[in-house]
Amino acid sequence: MNIKHALRALRAGALASAFALGMHAMPVQAQTIASKIELLGAPASLEFTGLRMREQNGLLNVQAELTNRDNRQHTAYYRVKWMDETGFQVWDDEPWKPLLVNGEQKLTLQMVSPTTKARDFAIQFSATINKSLSTSDAPLMGR
Repeated sequence: MNIKHALRALRAGALASAFALGMHAMPVQAQTIASKIELLGAPASLEFTGLRMREQNGLLNVQAELTNRDNRQHTAYYRVKWMDETGFQVWDDEPWKPLLVNGEQKLTLQMVSPTTKARDFAIQFSATINKSLSTSDAPLMGR
């Protein structure tokens, strides 16, 4: 038996053991920026250009990078919905937090879950200046 076959057999055995013990594999979820941001409106110049998450001491730590593509200052508001692995909200709605983003500025928003029950999140975001409803432009969103 070569090494590849031995490793494959070992992985298959470990997976079978996990299911026998009642453990289930976590479903794969889309981890794009767009899947984690709930836009309320279509921001004219503000765009999420980065998103990172890690667990530390049982709490989720999230960093979201927000970029102002305009040379003017913009005001926005955000809050986080903290959820368990099945998508159920595990904490009360947070208050809206205001942001003042200077022209051409890149901000990093820091968020920490308020409970160890949180395994997922969604950032709700609203800008005071949005694209016109008559335009067909899609909301700016990092890819």
